[in-house]
Amino acid sequence: MLNFEKAKIYGVDKVGSSNPAALTRTDDAVGLNVTVGTSEITSDFDRCYPYSDMQEVTDEHGNVFIKIPKFYAKITKNADGTFKHQISGVRYEGFTTLFIDGEGNELDYILVGKYEGSGSSALVESKSGKTVLVNITADNFRKGCKANGDGYQQYDFLIDLIIKELWLVEMKTTNSQSIMYGYANGNSAAVATGRTDAVKTPSGSEESNTDGKHACKYRGIENLWGNTFTWCDGISFGGSNYYEKVYVCTDPKSYAAGKTASPYVYHGDRPSSGWLKTVAPLNRHPLIQYATETSGGSATTYFADYALADGSVLAVGGAWVYGSYAGLWYWSGSFAPSSAYSTLGGRLCKKPL
Repeated sequence: MLNFEKAKIYGVDKVGSSNPAALTRTDDAVGLNVTVGTSEITSDFDRCYPYSDMQEVTDEHGNVFIKIPKFYAKITKNADGTFKHQISGVRYEGFTTLFIDGEGNELDYILVGKYEGSGSSALVESKSGKTVLVNITADNFRKGCKANGDGYQQYDFLIDLIIKELWLVEMKTTNSQSIMYGYANGNSAAVATGRTDAVKTPSGSEESNTDGKHACKYRGIENLWGNTFTWCDGISFGGSNYYEKVYVCTDPKSYAAGKTASPYVYHGDRPSSGWLKTVAPLNRHPLIQYATETSGGSATTYFADYALADGSVLAVGGAWVYGSYAGLWYWSGSFAPSSAYSTLGGRLCKKPL
């Protein structure tokens, strides 16, 4: 029997406009509202799939995740160079999904760590009230995640894109810090996990959404930007001209920091470092996008985030002191496989086998 709620299409248009607030709702999203309060955010999307079916899950080790059910998406380029993004629980013509494994099989869901990773390189955790694990390379963080068992991994590029699709359709802006600044405004050190546990709504910040002095969460996932950078697996950069070529792998078993050989596949080129102006699908998969233009952007226009492009490994989000550079689209592709800093951590995730 067809689930009518799951069959609805929710969309947002004019993505990539110079004014991030110029985006408009389409399809069944028309008329839905999000209200940003002092710390809590109320959303009509709570009753819409897939948001309605996102739930908190705790595994046998006590790790806490947010379960995101599979959805399909479509990105359409407009004549003016902006894009329309649509999501649905049903695979309509032209729709496809990022919920895939290394062989292209569809996954019913993914589990994303509710908290930034803690623990050690021997065993990474996702638990409240813990010190964030930093000063660790991407490869060692991945090993610590995999130590939890089959299917466990660290945050990856497909997960990052899935969360961005959810955000775009719901929040109707490419300026994430206009909704929640995140713990990024001139702070002196990272805070422990669980600071948003008392926030009653799925999205919001402790005490203030605007001052940059408090942790935030989106759909239950804490500190997607701010506090510490998050290692992002499954994407590498290579080439002779300042690592301009983008390589993507969808098989977590084959992830390796900075790797560009098979099964990593060349998807397109990235621009030099700068404020993001254009994010567009690359040339191999209709939903796999990356920065394609950085000239002409700023901290308040287009995507209102920065993309760095002088390294082979990606981390996302920005840290406690990054100010307006932090955000959901802050792609810091300036790291090397050997990078390990006090501002740089990760997130435990899991995909079903």
